[in-house]
Amino acid sequence: MAIIAICLGGPIVEMLDRWDQTLTDGNDTEADVVVAALCVGAAFAIGTIVVARRIRAFSSTFAGPVLTSRFSVRELTSLLAPVPASSPPSVLRV
Repeated sequence: MAIIAICLGGPIVEMLDRWDQTLTDGNDTEADVVVAALCVGAAFAIGTIVVARRIRAFSSTFAGPVLTSRFSVRELTSLLAPVPASSPPSVLRV
């Protein structure tokens, strides 16, 4: 939000200011701040895209082999077997 506020507020301040003569001295602080904010925003956007792609690549590459190497088919079927709904015989009750 701060980057967007700077990018929108800079040109507005530049239109309304009367304290500097941009055309005569060439010193435009507001434009410099807007350019810096745009660079920071672009860096954040590119960084987010790169990190998201690496996470997706990492998860798609390693999800299959990890699951199949840790569990055999017999162990998976025993974990997925239905749990009996009836209570144990009275001899086994504590």
